[in-house]
Amino acid sequence: MKKATLLNCFGVVGLSLVLAACNSSSDSALKKQASQTWDNAAKTVEMAGNDTGNAISSGAKSTGEYIDDSSITADVKGKLLGTKGISSNSVSVKTVNGVVYLSGFVKSADQIDKIVQVASQVNGVKSVQNGLVIAN
Repeated sequence: MKKATLLNCFGVVGLSLVLAACNSSSDSALKKQASQTWDNAAKTVEMAGNDTGNAISSGAKSTGEYIDDSSITADVKGKLLGTKGISSNSVSVKTVNGVVYLSGFVKSADQIDKIVQVASQVNGVKSVQNGLVIAN
């Protein structure tokens, strides 16, 4: 962001100098050079703006994915807490790009099936990776 602002400032200063040179001289070659400088400065400012916009969009996307993953994890944990017959205290839930990873220890295969079913029904879940183990 600072880079784009700096480039904009340089562009404005450069353009001001070019315009001042044009007004003080009637030389055609100087006006042509000033026009080319103006065009080049405008292109540089536009490219800097595009680069900054792309960087911001990329960061926003990453942040959005992180927030979505966090909310999916919270939803899965909440649903597990509210489901009878599941000992969710020993179940770990992590979500990456919509994929829910389950790990921990449970009492039976039925609990594993129920936990996987609950997790897969949460909005935004693309798939569930089951790493649950039956504890003796």
